[in-house]
Amino acid sequence: MPSSPAYLDPATDHGRAALLATLDAGGAVALPTDTVPGLAVLADRDGAIARLAGCKDSPAEKPFSLHLRSRQDLLRLLPALPPGLAGWLDRRLPGPLTAVLPRRWVGLPAGWDWPWPAVGLRLPADPGYLGFAAGLPAPLLMTSVNAHGQEPLHGRELAAWLAERPEIGCGVRAESLEATAPSSVVQFDPLPQLRRGELPPAELRPGLRVLVVCTGNICRSPLAAALLESEVAAAWGCPPADLQELGWTIASAGTFAMPGGPASDFSCQAGAEIGLELDGHRSRNLMELAELPWDRVLVMSRSHLAALPPALAARAELYDPSGEEVPDPFGGSLEAYRHMREQVQAATADRLQAWSRWPDRR
Repeated sequence: MPSSPAYLDPATDHGRAALLATLDAGGAVALPTDTVPGLAVLADRDGAIARLAGCKDSPAEKPFSLHLRSRQDLLRLLPALPPGLAGWLDRRLPGPLTAVLPRRWVGLPAGWDWPWPAVGLRLPADPGYLGFAAGLPAPLLMTSVNAHGQEPLHGRELAAWLAERPEIGCGVRAESLEATAPSSVVQFDPLPQLRRGELPPAELRPGLRVLVVCTGNICRSPLAAALLESEVAAAWGCPPADLQELGWTIASAGTFAMPGGPASDFSCQAGAEIGLELDGHRSRNLMELAELPWDRVLVMSRSHLAALPPALAARAELYDPSGEEVPDPFGGSLEAYRHMREQVQAATADRLQAWSRWPDRR
């Protein structure tokens, strides 16, 4: 029995063709990643899960992760994520991360066999993997190379394991591979949980720290902040009280606010008509919050932009992404407040769409 498997270099035409032929026929191959080597089958083939499980005697319920070919796979499979998550993923992939997302968030192609309630997604940064994967007809269903329940193999043990299974295409220099840590695993359900690895808690949170600013912090900004908090929570499928676990902090302040004042009666009424509770609001002056590390500062008018200290001005823009100011209804009728609320509602919907999109890398 050979002690070393026949190496098929995925960077060469011959190796690439041989590995692809094995995959096209429904077989498994071993490939490099940026962490441990992986055992892979094409995810769109009938019986792919059973074949991969059979390679390492895994139980049928053991989930495997989907290894993508490029960033474009991420955009195709995840076209509509909760706000903040696309940007979080974009900063970390390609890289040594497995993101486990609820099945309902992932647009798997029709006809794929996917029995699990969640989808683990990987996009390794290894140049060898990316170069080979770019020419594949579908993403890969992948797991570590080892018997079920054992540590990932490397070096001579990996070479011996693959040599005993010549039907598996060997796209790794097995004997020269040293032990490496597997990818970190972060699961969103919808709150983030670290399943493997040592990432600090702040690294798990895709939310933004948002400060909403008007003049007196009693009319526009309290309603806008409450609505923003409500809509972000709804998009994530969690109560507003859980948003901090996702990294979201949403607050409001006024450029000339007298601290401690309640929201105006008409703002409370306009908010209550759409299910917002503003009775507990107390106004705060902008300077109370100016030193905190806000990611976004959203203001109601251009006069507020001019009133911001430099540190906040660099992160500030109008609340309405269309560039329209939100008029101050102070002293006006209830209808003026309802008009303000409707503009804030439309602007909030646009904000959430923007925060849910993938960053444009052009």
